[in-house]
Amino acid sequence: MLLAAARPADARQMPEPPPGQPPPGQPPTRPPRPAESGLCTARGQVLGPSDFGVAAGLPVADVSAVLLLDGRVRLYVFAQNKGIVSAVSVSADGLTFTAEPGLRLPDGSGMPRVVRTQTGYRLFFTSAGGISSATSTDGLSFTVEPGQRITKDAAGFGTSAAGTSGASVIRLADGRYRMYFSDLPRPGDPPGNHRIKTAVSTDLLAWTVEAGILAGPGAATLTESSEHPFVLANPDGSVTMYYGRFAGPGGTTPEGLYQSTSRDGLTFAEETYNIFMANDPDALRLSDGTLLVYYGLFDPQVGGTINVAQCADPGAAAPARLP
Repeated sequence: MLLAAARPADARQMPEPPPGQPPPGQPPTRPPRPAESGLCTARGQVLGPSDFGVAAGLPVADVSAVLLLDGRVRLYVFAQNKGIVSAVSVSADGLTFTAEPGLRLPDGSGMPRVVRTQTGYRLFFTSAGGISSATSTDGLSFTVEPGQRITKDAAGFGTSAAGTSGASVIRLADGRYRMYFSDLPRPGDPPGNHRIKTAVSTDLLAWTVEAGILAGPGAATLTESSEHPFVLANPDGSVTMYYGRFAGPGGTTPEGLYQSTSRDGLTFAEETYNIFMANDPDALRLSDGTLLVYYGLFDPQVGGTINVAQCADPGAAAPARLP
């Protein structure tokens, strides 16, 4: 999540600095030299506040991408003081977008993640501290489903979090689904100390939170703050998790976007740093096999923006570093 104003209405008062703005008196952790960085090449901004009538300095954030049947890309994003909105690419390269009219969900809904289903789309979003969902046959008109998929209490983050965020869902080999999500900070909390957990479901409606922490304090290996995950299923059965890291004072690694691949979807041991100060990632394979990662940045003069990078595909047999 880029900053306090980009959170749902029940958690907007947090004054922490957004990515791109270190805490007062503290410079951001040094970005790595090219030889140290990950396999992504930034392609620039694709959406900003002005695209959706949001005032300058306020955020557009929390992108979710889906591939349409005609090869174009639709992006769902949170727009401050509006809700969840969308834009569609003008071509199949997924680099240039036009905002679509209307709202997908009203104000108070945040952090969208959309998955394709047999009948259309299911949109997971953060509301009232938990993870809720809505369905659509056309990807534009959504109907909110009763109840919450994961409540704040069921998430198991305790009193150190205001709720849950960043739901990302993949289908498992046995037909079940696994959701990856992280905690939502309480108003006034400093950056850092975020954790990624999982839940499983047979129907995308009833979810059981799994034990253990995948990344963040309490994890077996990747113990630094980790947030807002997106998980990409690879052809060989492995999964690659993209996530943000903003540890605040005491952090020992560069802040920004990371990725880690797991054979079983639960054990993440090694990670690669990708994009300086980026957060809220979502990865998508285009029709031609190109892997794009959409993510958020923040500029106090502009506001929150959605950006894109072309990345080496972790599911490829022998990924090559982009020029």
